[in-house]
Amino acid sequence: LETETNPLSVLRQAIRGVTPDIAVKARRVGKPTHQVPIEIGSTQGKAPAICWLLGASRKRPGRNMAFKLSS
Repeated sequence: LETETNPLSVLRQAIRGVTPDIAVKARRVGKPTHQVPIEIGSTQGKAPAICWLLGASRKRPGRNMAFKLSS
């Protein structure tokens, strides 16, 4: 694959784009358990973002992972 831009910066930009800002946590209020949204930091959000990117790229047709990630 030939690119004009740095692939690492493109990957970082993609991770930044899909990183979640909030997550839901189970909180017990009385008897029932409620899903309460909480704010998460960028470090905690990177793991699910990378998993989502890899999962989406695995579903794409293509020859290899580099080709799938680039498309």
